[in-house]
Amino acid sequence: MKRAITTSEDGSKTLLLEDYNESYHSRFGALSESRHIFAGEGLSRYLGDNPNTEELSIFEAGLGTGLNCLLTALEIEKFKSVKRVKYLAVEKYPITPEEASMLDYPSLFGNSKLAGYIYETIHSSNWGCNTPLSEKMELLKICSSFEQYFPAIPHESINIIYYDAFSPETQPELWQEEIFISLFRALKPGGVLVTYSSKGIVKRALRAVGFEVKRVAGPKGKKHILRASKA
Repeated sequence: MKRAITTSEDGSKTLLLEDYNESYHSRFGALSESRHIFAGEGLSRYLGDNPNTEELSIFEAGLGTGLNCLLTALEIEKFKSVKRVKYLAVEKYPITPEEASMLDYPSLFGNSKLAGYIYETIHSSNWGCNTPLSEKMELLKICSSFEQYFPAIPHESINIIYYDAFSPETQPELWQEEIFISLFRALKPGGVLVTYSSKGIVKRALRAVGFEVKRVAGPKGKKHILRASKA
């Protein structure tokens, strides 16, 4: 997949799939999108609704640039009740160390040593191995297609799902009921799935497999996003 580095409107960088003219993050802001949707409506809102959570399991469909993982590792430090976070991420087309370096995400956080260490570890750690990112959080990244790996996720083992696949226009097969069945089974009761897409076909597929789906306000350039829960 041919990729190029591009700078989004908020100054943070992302990757552009040149053959599809689709970026890994919003062109209005890579950082602001990830912060609003995944760290915000996903992580922070879930912990706001469940303030006594001590152990948390997060699954990201599409590790991509690692920005969502980095943000989560930094944001989780704000929640004193949380003692342990397991972060599972699946990615079929990992970015290269050179691409990670050019994205320069630690600079978005004042080049803090913690951000630098976490981001380097995200991309240098071995695939298929549990790797500590901080005192609270460990990462397990899997190099696989979604279709092959999703059915293997243990039932009711995940609290939060970040669904960050490429768009329904680019990869329609990743937004079908068959995909969401496995994710619904993987969620614990009360768990949530957040995604940037609010298209009708996505809402219908999520509802068809049992999710309670709500549209919530999106970041700049996106009127709505979806937050789906398992009752």
